[in-house]
Amino acid sequence: MNGKVKRALLLAALFVMPTAGRAAEAVEQSAFSANLEVSDVPTASTLYARMFHLNFRMFPAGGVLAKAAASFNNSLMLGVSFKANNVIGSGRVTFDDDPVQAQVRLRVFSNQRNGLSAAVGYDGMGYGVTREHGLYGVLGKDLDAAGFYLRANGGLGVVKFREIDAHRDVNAFAGISGALSEEFLVGLEYDDFLYHDGSANAMVGYAWDVGLRIELDFKSLFRGTRNHYRVLKILYTF
Repeated sequence: MNGKVKRALLLAALFVMPTAGRAAEAVEQSAFSANLEVSDVPTASTLYARMFHLNFRMFPAGGVLAKAAASFNNSLMLGVSFKANNVIGSGRVTFDDDPVQAQVRLRVFSNQRNGLSAAVGYDGMGYGVTREHGLYGVLGKDLDAAGFYLRANGGLGVVKFREIDAHRDVNAFAGISGALSEEFLVGLEYDDFLYHDGSANAMVGYAWDVGLRIELDFKSLFRGTRNHYRVLKILYTF
């Protein structure tokens, strides 16, 4: 199966994914309501007013990526991210040239009647082979069919602002996530699919009522067993 066929099948699956959950009111009582990413793909969601969000991501070669964000109202989030390499394991801890990056997200609109929402933001931090999303816009859609609740998101990010090449400097992404219950979350995404065939990722998570969530991400699913890897995430919203 060639790369174009795989991309077409995955993009189709993102919007007909059969994973489902309880009714929307049950979902909104869980940490899913603060789901700011699928695996790496940003969503159109923001935190509620005066809330904080911490995100710790442990990736291959002992790397750790930490993100912290705060909401000033129901629409605006500001935060910062920090990355260090080889934290877990032996040897010297190393840092990139720019180990600290800013995060911004502004929800432009949210229509509860039709489930549509949109946001713009900036996230300049990548890790491993995962590129940053840069300056991005994302459109979200809540799906509730026969009591099953899903949230689909898709958008574009620009990672370079001079002499832009659509295949090299634009990060196009789509993802869908759903709640199997108030605690169990699943997601599927196709990240950066204009650049080197992108990365198909899946996630499964467990959320506690206190806002704590642990998540395991399965990265680069269609690049062979040698290129597939896993990322552990711990998220806390309060």
